[in-house]
Amino acid sequence: MPLMTWNDSLDIGVDKMNHEHQQILDAMNRIYDSTAEGAPGSRVLVQIELLEQVTVRHFRDEEAYMKSIGYPDFENHQRIHHRLIRDLETHVAETRAAGGIPTRQFFDFLRLWLSAHIKNIDRKYADYATK
Repeated sequence: MPLMTWNDSLDIGVDKMNHEHQQILDAMNRIYDSTAEGAPGSRVLVQIELLEQVTVRHFRDEEAYMKSIGYPDFENHQRIHHRLIRDLETHVAETRAAGGIPTRQFFDFLRLWLSAHIKNIDRKYADYATK
């Protein structure tokens, strides 16, 4: 059973960003499923590293897109990205210290991050792009 599934409420109408959001969701679900299956911590940590890589790449691509459309709230959005990366790094460090066993709080963070960020924060630049 996945942590989250993609649905229309996550579609922001920007194909490249939707695709990258789906990659992040897939990475989160692999971590969640592996943990639920009792996978070794070393395997979970590899999957977490992949999530970090996909996320950093996505934020870079998303920021480039926002610049390309002249999004006026770019700097605030960028600050939110920095905070999310910091929070993710904190959870990753805790998971490493626990031998690759993520906490429920880690999964709560992932679920809230992806859902709230896409539906509320990313939606703003997507709406701006279609004006």
